[in-house]
Amino acid sequence: MVATSKSRNQASIMDMSPASLPKFQSTGGRRADRRSYDAQIQFRKGVKRATVKLRDISQLGARVAGVFLVHEDDHFYLTLPGLAPIEARVAWVAEFEFGCEFLKPLNPVILESIIARS
Repeated sequence: MVATSKSRNQASIMDMSPASLPKFQSTGGRRADRRSYDAQIQFRKGVKRATVKLRDISQLGARVAGVFLVHEDDHFYLTLPGLAPIEARVAWVAEFEFGCEFLKPLNPVILESIIARS
């Protein structure tokens, strides 16, 4: 029995497990390229405030060091010099670092301006 084009396509779609799905080539599996950014910034969660270190940044998020009482899905604000506070949520936590996702992606021009200041 010869399979039709339609049934071959359906079979190939059904065979796509998460391990076989393509990865983002330039971003190491991330949705956006990270840029190194080593600066002290302000962190605020409710009434708690702290100075933290931003390790890297992209349009969609950042890696932060120095805050240890955060949990996945916590919402908070980061304030970078010269910008309004950026609302974000914790995506992952490891030791004294965590990754966050900005609720509104940064404009590429704003991101380049932030990087240029570092």
